Amino acid sequence: MKTIYFARYDSRNFSFEAYGMSAAEAKEVLIDGLKTHTKQYNLEDDWWYPSDVFVGEFVLDKCYRDGSLIKREDA
Repeated sequence: MKTIYFARYDSRNFSFEAYGMSAAEAKEVLIDGLKTHTKQYNLEDDWWYPSDVFVGEFVLDKCYRDGSLIKREDA
């Protein structure tokens, strides 16, 4: 069973996502992207809040409905 992790941050104007092989990697990649976005849009460094970054996981070869794993009834 292979798992990938994602980090997500929603702001007023943009949604950001990043993926990694660990939760820490996904969050690190997302934060790096938010820092790049900050520079590209000449924003204040504190426009986003690290505590608002959501990290989740997906198991490959499984089906999800509305972001939740569909569990087999016969399992």
